Amino acid sequence: LAVLVVLPSATERFVVAPAEAERQLWSIEDNLDATRAAFGLDEVDIEPLVLASPDDVHGDVNGDGAVDALRVPLFDLAMMAPALQVLSGTTATRIVDVDIDRYDIDGIERPVFLAARSASRTDLPESGWVQEHLVYTHGDGVVVVPADVTDDDGRPDVGALAGTFDVDHDPIYFGADLDGWYAIVGTQRTQLGGAEFNGNGIDLGGFGSRLVLSLAVGESQPVLSSELTADSELLYRRSISERVGALAPFLSLDGDPYPIITDGRITWVLDGYTTATTYPSAQFVTIAGVPATSGLAGREVNYLHAAVKATVDAETGETHLYRMDDGDDPVLDVWARIYPELLEPLDQFPDALRSLVRYPDDLWAVQSTLLGRYHVDSAEQLFNGTGRWAVSAAAATTVGEPTTSPAPPVDQFTVLAGNSDGFASVRPLGPGSASNPTSTRDELAALAVADHDLAGGIHLRVAAVGPDAVPLLSPQVAQSAIDADPEIARAITLLNANGSKVQFGPMTPVFAGDRLVWVRAIIVTGTGSSPAPRLFGVAAVSNGAVAVEGTAGEAIAALTGS
Repeated sequence: LAVLVVLPSATERFVVAPAEAERQLWSIEDNLDATRAAFGLDEVDIEPLVLASPDDVHGDVNGDGAVDALRVPLFDLAMMAPALQVLSGTTATRIVDVDIDRYDIDGIERPVFLAARSASRTDLPESGWVQEHLVYTHGDGVVVVPADVTDDDGRPDVGALAGTFDVDHDPIYFGADLDGWYAIVGTQRTQLGGAEFNGNGIDLGGFGSRLVLSLAVGESQPVLSSELTADSELLYRRSISERVGALAPFLSLDGDPYPIITDGRITWVLDGYTTATTYPSAQFVTIAGVPATSGLAGREVNYLHAAVKATVDAETGETHLYRMDDGDDPVLDVWARIYPELLEPLDQFPDALRSLVRYPDDLWAVQSTLLGRYHVDSAEQLFNGTGRWAVSAAAATTVGEPTTSPAPPVDQFTVLAGNSDGFASVRPLGPGSASNPTSTRDELAALAVADHDLAGGIHLRVAAVGPDAVPLLSPQVAQSAIDADPEIARAITLLNANGSKVQFGPMTPVFAGDRLVWVRAIIVTGTGSSPAPRLFGVAAVSNGAVAVEGTAGEAIAALTGS
């Protein structure tokens, strides 16, 4: 008791507390360096949040000085899945997740929404073992929709890119949300749409393999069914997370596998992480703000590394795991020695996929939160909390429903370094501490930017401080300016009734000359069970001034006078 309880307590009270800084700064310095290294924050590119040229408007689609689209995503991802299900759904499939990426369209990189029509057990016209496992064996291609423009009616333009990528109705045998659902191909039953499997499944031609399957799944049909033939093959572990997790159980998997389209084929990409709780001196983090399906959700770690990118062919199920490091991940090094044939080096990652991968989502959720504390230069700043930031509060997505949750990242084209543009995930940071809300100030301190390029990193665009600096609007203040505009308020009052409601798209920061402009679409949706969102207009906000026009470029032009 004296050694383990009394002595430490007395030392803390009478020795450490009276001279806390002097006693602890050396360990805080260790914590600062170790945490940066443990969470990949030791090579953050820090630049001021200003533009060199006041006449330059980034993201100009036309390339001739006009500002009509600016490649700003209009619809929020959360509202796209039910909308695309209504506008482009097919029998026995369901769109459950929508992702955003960038693709070259007519020589211009533009943001697009991608939504896989996944096979859905709950949406089968008829239920039964034959229908579930022999007929409705696959999904039905990917819907690709421009993210920055709409059709003539203001709705997502599902026809604009139809046929462009040649994957509109390709069979998806392997995808998301297929956990525990096996399929058998090469039977006497015709698959949905007459599809044929062109990969290598597990041979079910013999009685022994059928018996093993029956025992594994607890069903007698594989043994007793007369529908199977000598050419029948089993497709097992068809869910992306289930498939990769079986191959590499030592990885914590990201919560959002996403599809990439190259050369008329669909490839799923999933990030895998190595974690530890034993990194010396690094800060422990309880991971929040990631999907419940993430292998990181609720975990407490003090080391997190984006170790692997797994690729799974949506049609054949061919799976590869590529190391994303240069040998600087000691945890992955151990597993690579245990499974020497499992991981492939980064230089073998397919060239066709390199320009379309994304920065790991769940890692970015953790890093962008940690940046609020660990962007500082010294242990003294970390100890005193000077320069402390937190992720800004999100702007409300529905009229009359304020939120206190942190602002989600926005995938957009933005200035990354110097004067160059790129596709990135952007998250706003504000002064103060999330754990002490009374210390926060509702203004913008910095933009945290994660470059989606495979070789890209993290950029921190820091707002100017000082008596001459102009405070920059936070997302919530920008939304307040939209809500308080008399003309917008009147329109919203009329629209937010009689079976419709007003929602908002992502709050997107855009650099327009020497201004930071917040751009946000105003969306009208029905209140029925099958809503299809419609663009009412696009609002642009800067320094408290608001303009609403038909496109982002027009709104910014009206606001800036350009």
